[in-house]
Amino acid sequence: MTLSPTSKLLFTLALFAVAVALVVVASAVHEAAPLFFAWIPLLTVAWVLTRPESATRVSETSLDEPPAEPDVPSTEAERTAPSPEAQA
Repeated sequence: MTLSPTSKLLFTLALFAVAVALVVVASAVHEAAPLFFAWIPLLTVAWVLTRPESATRVSETSLDEPPAEPDVPSTEAERTAPSPEAQA
């Protein structure tokens, strides 16, 4: 399952909200039982944040174009070009 960065953020915020809500419930009912369940969404946050992000889709127009070649001089041209020291 891959997630986009935005969905990772939203899912993480929702999980933290659930954990905080469980703490609020524990405080409201004066019981410790909900606190034992608050760690579940917090551990799920670690799982969500370690999921790979969704890959960007390659547009079909970029598939038709050949890749651009870098503008690098060939090694033969470098050997035959006179050095600045030789010209002086």
